[in-house]
Amino acid sequence: MAGNDIAMENATIEPKEIPSIFKNRNFLYLWGAALLSSFGISFFLFSQSWYVVNVLGLEASLGILYVAVSIPRVLFMIISGTVADRYSKTKIMFLSDFIRGLLLIGLVAWFLFGGITLWTFVTFAFFFGILDAFFWAAESAVIPSIVHKENLTRGNSVIQMTNQTSFILAPMLAGIIIAFGNYEVVFGTTAVMLIIASLLIFLMRVRKEGGEAGEQKEFWETFKEGLLYVKQSRVLLIIVLTTVFSNLFLVGPMTMGLPLFVKNILGGTSVDFSFLEAGLAGGMLVGSVVIGVLNLKKKRCKVALISLIFSGLAFVGLSFTTEVWMSILALGIFGISLSVTNIPFIAFIQGLIEEKMLGRVMGLISLASMGLIPISYLVTSGVLALGFPINHIMAVGGTLVALYAAFIYFKFKELREIDWARG
Repeated sequence: MAGNDIAMENATIEPKEIPSIFKNRNFLYLWGAALLSSFGISFFLFSQSWYVVNVLGLEASLGILYVAVSIPRVLFMIISGTVADRYSKTKIMFLSDFIRGLLLIGLVAWFLFGGITLWTFVTFAFFFGILDAFFWAAESAVIPSIVHKENLTRGNSVIQMTNQTSFILAPMLAGIIIAFGNYEVVFGTTAVMLIIASLLIFLMRVRKEGGEAGEQKEFWETFKEGLLYVKQSRVLLIIVLTTVFSNLFLVGPMTMGLPLFVKNILGGTSVDFSFLEAGLAGGMLVGSVVIGVLNLKKKRCKVALISLIFSGLAFVGLSFTTEVWMSILALGIFGISLSVTNIPFIAFIQGLIEEKMLGRVMGLISLASMGLIPISYLVTSGVLALGFPINHIMAVGGTLVALYAAFIYFKFKELREIDWARG
């Protein structure tokens, strides 16, 4: 198949002496921007969810909020990868962060003048979804342009480790601030961080900014090339389907379910919610560190699938917890498994795909993996409305993911062995 052929061709390439990623100026700028962005966005997501649940008392309406951000994200992901291949990836990232910062300044002003409702957050979520679509495709495509192929796993793990470190600290701090009733500070801080992050991205200088070949073709012709590229690789198709399935049955119940789980099952507060978020982020941090130290180059897909099985089982375990400490422990294991699943998959794909196609392929993979998330939110909201408790929904989702990952692992031998072929 196409994926195997590409892997075998790359197996003959001998790595040269590789400079440290920490001596790479572009990577350091990206690293700093990732730190500020992840810290700020964590503030925003935590505070937004808790405001809707605790202040507005609209826990069943969380689904509307998540659908509002997901639908435009999915729609614009259709073209975001093509845009990333045709134009400057760093400029796309800069504009995405800068505009999100300006939007949050507007949200702070709205708080000051009063009149915040669910639809306020829905409006801002809609625009965030559009900007997210372009940012994610550009970010995924720019990393291989600034990091040597042999260091892709390590580079991705450092970025993920930074994100998770931020997600540990930010929810705890946001929870403390919210406990004193000051949402304006949380959203204002987020705006400042995103604007500074955009400036760091602006300082990056990346080779081959804007695909020259893509600019000589019609936009939709360039788009179709990306579709054909993915379609011809069985390995890429399997990875796409795997991410679709895991997002469908884990993301909705986890994203929507965690604040509801804290409030209804654990009987907790915003601080307890922040501790659980920190437990999840801490687990992902540990997983990122382990993957970064190991810098896996072989059997990455095999490791990722085994870890995905454990993530489903850990999510099931979380649904049975009744104490905050137990939930933190289960989320920590779940977070470790997620990192050990996601980072090897991402690094493998980035190393497999031709650079000139990377934006389109990563955009399509993001589209495929995120496309069913709005459905996941709607289904979760619908099941909640029927009276099913959130812990039962989480248990079913985790079980289905674990069973699916086990099926893929034993059914598709090439996915377990392709990294070994690359040597």
